[in-house]
Amino acid sequence: MGLFRRKQETLNERLLREAGLDSGQAFGNPTALTEPQPPPEPEPPPLDRAFASDGLPHRLALGPKEWDAAVAVQAPALAGDRIEFTTIPNGDVIVSEESGDADLSPLADALEEHVSPPYRATAVRQEGSLWGVGAKRIRVAQIPFPQGDKLQLSRNGNDRELRVDSEPSHEPAPPELERVGAAAADNFYVEANRIDGDLWEVKAAAL
Repeated sequence: MGLFRRKQETLNERLLREAGLDSGQAFGNPTALTEPQPPPEPEPPPLDRAFASDGLPHRLALGPKEWDAAVAVQAPALAGDRIEFTTIPNGDVIVSEESGDADLSPLADALEEHVSPPYRATAVRQEGSLWGVGAKRIRVAQIPFPQGDKLQLSRNGNDRELRVDSEPSHEPAPPELERVGAAAADNFYVEANRIDGDLWEVKAAAL
């Protein structure tokens, strides 16, 4: 798994970008003005090609009801054809699947015009540098439990069972996990999937 913190653009950089200038042009750098310019980039495909009739990017595996936000993004720096990542409450991005180690800020920033962290996201290359990316809101809990990547805890009256990676476990159930379930109902089922370290994506339901 990878983790990156998005670069914060300075006010000066944002003003220059919005004005269509680079720092060399803005401050009279003669080198920046006289360097030969590269040939223009090919025109990117229109964004509407990324979307199917249901308004979702093509080739995203989940259906319309699965996404809280779905957008198309131009991201020429990204490699591969598929990226999966989770943005945790403080805004850090945990990458679970990516080719290379490019900055995923273009994807995360576009999504966060529609959905706030925490969320998990899947991005799929559509055509050229055009990506379709969908995000689903999640609940994140900090659970110090070193074993496994998936926890399942059920309580029904006096019966309770903890499973770690789908196998029954005699370890004491983490109290943090039990609190998540108890907040849903007296009798509950709660599932947690490790994001990274002590951070877990949790879901709870009443029994």
